[in-house]
Amino acid sequence: MPVLIFLLLLVMNMPAQVAYDAQFVRCVIPETLTTDEIFPAVICMRNTGDSAWDITNTLLHSQNPYKNYTWGTYFILQHHGPMLAPGDTFDFTSHFRAPHSPGKFPFSWQCYNNNSRQLYGEIVPAESITVTQRIEQPPPPPPHQDSLLDSSDFEYLGSFKLPAISGHDNTFNRTGCALRIMPDSTRHLFLETGYPNSIYEVEIPQQFVKMTNNDGSVLNAALLVKEWGPVTWSNPGSGDQDPLDANGGFWWDDSAQTLYWTIFNSYYTGSGFPMLAASRLANDSVTNLKYWYLPMPSLVAWKGYWRGVTNIPKAFADTYTGGRDIGLGFGGMYSIGQTASRGPAIAAIQKPDISKDTVDLVEMLRYNTYTTPSEAAVRNGNYFGTGDDGGWWYYQPPNPWDGRFAYNSSCAAGVFIDLPDKHGYVAFATHLTGRIAYDWGGQVVDAHYEDDWYFYDLKDLGAAALGQIGPGTIQPTSFVAFNWPTPFENTTNRSVTGACFDEQTRTMYVYMPGSIDDVAYYRSPVIHAYYVKKDSVTAAESAVAVIAGPIFSVSPNPFNPATRIRIQEPSGYAQSKQEARSKNSEIRIFDIHGKLVQKLATDYLLLASGITWDASNQPSGLYIIRVQVGGKTLVKQALLLK
Repeated sequence: MPVLIFLLLLVMNMPAQVAYDAQFVRCVIPETLTTDEIFPAVICMRNTGDSAWDITNTLLHSQNPYKNYTWGTYFILQHHGPMLAPGDTFDFTSHFRAPHSPGKFPFSWQCYNNNSRQLYGEIVPAESITVTQRIEQPPPPPPHQDSLLDSSDFEYLGSFKLPAISGHDNTFNRTGCALRIMPDSTRHLFLETGYPNSIYEVEIPQQFVKMTNNDGSVLNAALLVKEWGPVTWSNPGSGDQDPLDANGGFWWDDSAQTLYWTIFNSYYTGSGFPMLAASRLANDSVTNLKYWYLPMPSLVAWKGYWRGVTNIPKAFADTYTGGRDIGLGFGGMYSIGQTASRGPAIAAIQKPDISKDTVDLVEMLRYNTYTTPSEAAVRNGNYFGTGDDGGWWYYQPPNPWDGRFAYNSSCAAGVFIDLPDKHGYVAFATHLTGRIAYDWGGQVVDAHYEDDWYFYDLKDLGAAALGQIGPGTIQPTSFVAFNWPTPFENTTNRSVTGACFDEQTRTMYVYMPGSIDDVAYYRSPVIHAYYVKKDSVTAAESAVAVIAGPIFSVSPNPFNPATRIRIQEPSGYAQSKQEARSKNSEIRIFDIHGKLVQKLATDYLLLASGITWDASNQPSGLYIIRVQVGGKTLVKQALLLK
């Protein structure tokens, strides 16, 4: 009996369940659509319950079946609105996307209270919309150019894990990575964990493992070399951003034992703060050297340059940027997007002067959304805005292949690749797909993501640096939605936040936090390695040379310190000595950066017996040997190992 009395009192003191109810009034929708067409719709509902509706937490959920994505989303959300009294009506408005396949589809919805997690009221009658097949077709992909980078030039080598760091639970920040090549040719990376912003140095494992089924257990772990500790600048005196934390990207200057790092703040709306800093890592200690401002207010998209720092190849810098060989970027939107770049961004700076407060910057790539017409990088059109997305970067795709950088599109990493046979700037962008809207607090509910690789022609960036074209007029030569070995769809934790390129080994390293064993926030990062394949034209050129006559050899290879360059005559090939002597020949030797390091004049007969190249004064690395003989150019690679 006491138990029954207690339960009765408990029930009597419980608040009464709010009785929500709704009546369908009208629905304004088109009768016919084409596949993938974006269209507006209005659904009017009347509050027939006994309590007011909080429109902010009143949604419509799709029905028949429940939570279907027929129209691109399973819900309609108005992230702001009045309290709706009983008896009043409200128009739920949104844009939708027609199905990808033709047919006749119901358009059916029901009210849903997000606080009590309950459906209620009448279901919108199962009115149907006829969807016909779209006639227009996407344009063909751009043709492959052997010297210009695209996605087909990369071969997945494998992946590796990062070591568990005591006290940080294997948690690494969404920051960049910097490459360090040691005297013994081992490769190190600088990375960062969570707070405090601590820099760690790891050694890249000798063997990569290709991932399958997102199984991180098979991967080798990088060796923890050193725990450098926090890299931060307390009380910089800037007045705008205090302290300065190394939360962006990194670049290692081995000649000065200095780590350059960037600072960004997604919610900052002021006029700028120091966004680049340098710290010397030596003798087991971190010494802050200097921080620098961007040249404000001349930059219309200055937030496009605070996400990271990278190196610019010397040959490119000497040709286009006046020797400025450090890049600041990488563009995209970071929450408060008005002063960001509506697409990838990269600028060139001189190595900063410690006696100055502002960097010397030349813009090469950035998109200003405030010009007329607005500048924006292209993307796939596999998204749609609800019309309630804050108005930032708004563009409704007219078809599935024609889109623009949209709300929450971001770009946190990029690398320059300037090899003798391959050239380009690669930017790693993350896009929302499907429904895009400015929901509660600016977050996109039920977000879906896609990673894209963007490829830019270095000649275009160079022309912009020289002022010949505008940095916002450049579009990628190609871009592609990329499927990682660790696939993702519904989280930003796995997007690329750091990348670096090893020219000597032609290997690109891509850092993705929270990518494997996703049991905690940003847990278990992974680094993927990609090899830039050698130009097929070079191989074809050599093959033609074999058939036509001379055979080009470099032996030994690898070598130290000298190798012999020789032209051999294949069986059945005849040539008079007089004809041979008339063939002036020239040997040009380039380093991996494309810089001419030595030129040897000779003739065909001397080449037939062999010419020795002594590389005693050259550093270890990969060299390109080009021999011009007659009307033919023959190419070989030689590896100097000291």
